[in-house]
Amino acid sequence: MPNLKEFVAALQAGWFPAFVALVGCTLIIGGDYLEIPYLDNTPEFLITVSVVIGVFSFSIIIANIVYIPVIIWGKYQRHKTKKALKAKIADEINTAPQPEIIILAYLATSGRKAFAAEFNDRRLAPLVSKGLIVKMGGTNSILEWPYMVRDEVWDYLMENKDAFRIELPEDGRDPFNWRSGW
Repeated sequence: MPNLKEFVAALQAGWFPAFVALVGCTLIIGGDYLEIPYLDNTPEFLITVSVVIGVFSFSIIIANIVYIPVIIWGKYQRHKTKKALKAKIADEINTAPQPEIIILAYLATSGRKAFAAEFNDRRLAPLVSKGLIVKMGGTNSILEWPYMVRDEVWDYLMENKDAFRIELPEDGRDPFNWRSGW
């Protein structure tokens, strides 16, 4: 007989193998009960094993059916959370002071989702503290630390490209380069 650990491991199986096992066990048990040729002389241990496997298979199918609403609820909650996060990001960007909007507009116009700047660049500090720009980890030069615009922020900037378009300087200087003042 299987123990509880094996039963819990079996519940993690997919519904299709469980369905196939349930059909097979039902055929063996039903064939013995209805005295179908070749199945009417089934050994007793095979009937017992078929019953046990059938019960486990049925349990797996029921567990998967009961789990469907949990999956749907989880997807609904993730969608709701994502929508709320999108609204919060839009609000943060729309209420940001002009210097922060200029930085985001420069990044959106130049198409730079990832860029390098000083480790503690004071212009980026408010955007990093709000979570709009992420300071990457690792071992890097303190003068050229990697930053990245958060995915949700980048998506919002790309959706509203016209509102965040600025004229780029013609000299092509990088405003985040520590050697050039901005």
